[in-house]
Formats: sequence, structure tokens, C-alpha cells
Amino acid sequence: MKLPEELEKIFQAELTIYEEARQVKYVTSIERFGIQKGILQDRREAVIEILEVRFDRVTEDIIVQINAIEDIALLKMLHRQAIAIPSLSDFEQLLSQ
Repeated sequence: MKLPEELEKIFQAELTIYEEARQVKYVTSIERFGIQKGILQDRREAVIEILEVRFDRVTEDIIVQINAIEDIALLKMLHRQAIAIPSLSDFEQLLSQ
């Protein structure tokens, strides 16, 4: 069955839109690296912010140590600890382990 020319154009345009919407965007390794760095930085900032809210002042040494961490799982654990740990000195000890 052949569509009339006008309907064929409409069909092709809609088919193209549909196919483009269904495609998964390819993420380059450079983009993936940037995303990873952004996640790391967000987690670092969250840990530092929690410590600042809970203990008012966070030493520069603690900030430097947190900013040097490249392990997302470790930052996640530190985030949880920052919420629950009883004192900033206990958090410092945790960082030194």
C-alpha cells in the first residue's frame, strides 16, 4: 500500500522524530570523566557542609584531606559519618585511618 505523497512526508517526519527520541546518547570518555569529577566534587562539598553545620568551623586540614579523596564509596561513607559522628575530632581520627 502506498500513501499519498503528503501523508508520506508527514509519516517520514514523524518517524524521524520518533527514532531520534528513542536513541541513547553516546557519552564519550571525556564526558564520563567530567561527570565523575562533578560527582566527586558534589560529595566532597556535601561532607564539608555537614561538618560546618554540625560543628561550626572545619579546619583547613580537614578540608584539604576531603578534597584529596578520589573514591566515591569513601566519600559516601564519610558523608554518613559526618551526619552521625559525635565530634569533629572523632571525624579527624576517621580521616586519618
